[in-house]
Amino acid sequence: MLKHESPDQNQARILFDLIAIGLVMAILTAVHYTNYHYEMNYHILLQFAYYLPVIYAAMRFGPAGGILSGLVITLLILPFMTHFHAMNPSAIYTQWVEIGLINVIGWLTGFLTGQERRAKRKYQIALTVQKELVEKLKKEGLERERLEEEIRQTERLTALGHMSSGLAHEIRNPLGIMKVSIQLLAQDKVGDGVVSEYCRVLLEECERLNRLVSDFLSFARPKELARKRMSLGKLLDEGVNLLNPALRQHGIVLKQVRGQVDKQEVEFDPDQMKQVILNIILNAIDAQGEGGVIQLEGVNREGFVGFAVSDEGPGISPDAMPYIYDPFFTTKEKGTGLGLSVVHRILDLHGGKIVAANRRERGVRVEILLPLS
Repeated sequence: MLKHESPDQNQARILFDLIAIGLVMAILTAVHYTNYHYEMNYHILLQFAYYLPVIYAAMRFGPAGGILSGLVITLLILPFMTHFHAMNPSAIYTQWVEIGLINVIGWLTGFLTGQERRAKRKYQIALTVQKELVEKLKKEGLERERLEEEIRQTERLTALGHMSSGLAHEIRNPLGIMKVSIQLLAQDKVGDGVVSEYCRVLLEECERLNRLVSDFLSFARPKELARKRMSLGKLLDEGVNLLNPALRQHGIVLKQVRGQVDKQEVEFDPDQMKQVILNIILNAIDAQGEGGVIQLEGVNREGFVGFAVSDEGPGISPDAMPYIYDPFFTTKEKGTGLGLSVVHRILDLHGGKIVAANRRERGVRVEILLPLS
């Protein structure tokens, strides 16, 4: 992993390198001039040391660094070459060749360093593009899995809906006869406490079965959409008004977070969306039990707008999470397991979606999203 320097750190490092290169050149030149009386071989050997600052300047600053440092060394050593009397023509020729090599090596090292840096930048760009492609493919894979799961869920709901429709009608007729018979029996035996108690229990169970059958029918044959354009805030207000008695009964405070999303107008079937609100908030009330706060807020996602309900209940176990939208799957003692299935079906007809997840602290957050139109 590359370590990125701040502009101040980079500027300080450049200044330090320039000072170091200049200092080495100055020391080598000073040694040349202060030891003027030494033989030529000494100065030829000392001149090899100029390769060090030239190569470092080229590696640090590229071709410009190599060329400039070579020219500076040439200017520094030129007076020495022209005034050193101990040099014969062969030595002078050797010195000019040496200076030429210093400049050529400076340029060549800088050129190769520049090529290496360009190749490294290209590699970093290619690596970044590759990472972005991998992330994109990963997101597309997750989205494909989600869509495939939604398709399978819709197929299961459709198949079960056809079966439930016929079954619900077959159950409702004898159920109605049983209910009327029990009510007549209770009227005849109004003075018998035991019979009256049994009749009360039977009527409660009949009522529960009737609700189950109604859920079957809602799930199996959802009504045709009667779309209407309405603000999200108005829909939530109307839905909450229907739930106030249940909230008071359980001592729960419903905290509504107002925002710009409430003013957003969406096209939907108001009656069916109220059913969605009722199912989601009633689930939150059942999960929370007595007391506490349920939060209701508008949400805005890319291409979608809707609301989120957050409760303070125990949450959903990881094992149960994949099955919460399946018909008849429930963790409640007296639940039908059709509430979220009906919600999923209604949202599917609207082109929307439902997202449920456990909150970090406790409870569940359920988002209901409708497409913007």
